[in-house]
Amino acid sequence: MSSEPLRVMVVDGDPSVLSSLSRSEEVELVHGPGSPVAEAERLKPDVVLLGLSSAGQTALLSRTARVFLLCPSPTAATAALREGASGHLSPAHLTAGAVIQAVRDAGRAHLGLSARESEVMDLIASGRSNGEIARELFLSEKTVKNHVNRIYGKLAVRSRTAAIDLWLTQH
Repeated sequence: MSSEPLRVMVVDGDPSVLSSLSRSEEVELVHGPGSPVAEAERLKPDVVLLGLSSAGQTALLSRTARVFLLCPSPTAATAALREGASGHLSPAHLTAGAVIQAVRDAGRAHLGLSARESEVMDLIASGRSNGEIARELFLSEKTVKNHVNRIYGKLAVRSRTAAIDLWLTQH
């Protein structure tokens, strides 16, 4: 999608998380010496990965970036989700790819697209035509056109270019 790395700030995360993410070219770790909220406002990360001990800062941090709680189960993230977190990620299985996928999924949910519509929108954003999308997804071109029309309605756009611009800003 975008060639820019995802800017990620880790607050009170396990050192293995930092090590895992620092090896990826798809992620740029950002941090500073101040409080997490002040640094998020200053650095403008795309994502804040928040350890359980800092979950109380979710509401403030979610004003600046998408917040994901680093915890082993969704049950532990319930309060943070109520406070504005976009989701949770398991520290044991955390990779740059997992963070990127979580951000995409959160953006899709925010835009109200179904899984199939998101898949079609990903292909539109990569420059594929309706015919190419139909062949790749084993659909009729008419079905793809129907998906595209529903996507335009949900995104409140009138053109492919506007849909792509909105899609890419959410990812």
